[in-house]
Amino acid sequence: MFVLGFSTVFVALGLTASGLGLLLARQARLLEIVGGAFIVVMGLVTAGVLRVPILQRQLRYDLSRIGNGPRAAFPLGAAFAFGWTPCVGPVLAAVLATAASTATLTQGAVLLAAYSLGLGLPFLGLAVAVARGGGRLEWLRRHSRKIEVAGGLLLAVMGVAVMTGQWTVLMSRMLSLYARIGWPPI
Repeated sequence: MFVLGFSTVFVALGLTASGLGLLLARQARLLEIVGGAFIVVMGLVTAGVLRVPILQRQLRYDLSRIGNGPRAAFPLGAAFAFGWTPCVGPVLAAVLATAASTATLTQGAVLLAAYSLGLGLPFLGLAVAVARGGGRLEWLRRHSRKIEVAGGLLLAVMGVAVMTGQWTVLMSRMLSLYARIGWPPI
């Protein structure tokens, strides 16, 4: 329910970004350049190369108003989506910029659903690991900064690909591959 809560917020943001992107479709190339540059900057922020003070701020909610237990997990996940900007902000901004350049609302929603799934699976995995014994998380703790830097650099490379049009080429090839192998099976 927690993952569903933040996924709902992120997909709604994706729909909004895609809707806005549809209005700006005539400026697609400019959007790719500006969006790609933005993604590069967010990647550098994630890697710790650049510091953007507004992305380092935290908002704290009074979680006692939400309650506890499974019933409270959905609103807690939604609050998480709005309040966890220092950790997901740069990547979320990059995904929203990509969603704004998609051709349809559905593509933007699917992009943010995939983002939510990618963010949610580790949460679920961590929940299982903690339930079975927290000692298994030591490797993740030791390497968290390296993972963050690698993710930021990957994001910067993605931004360059968006700016140069290579992202579209890569996604076209991936969609073609998925069509040939029949994935996803729907």
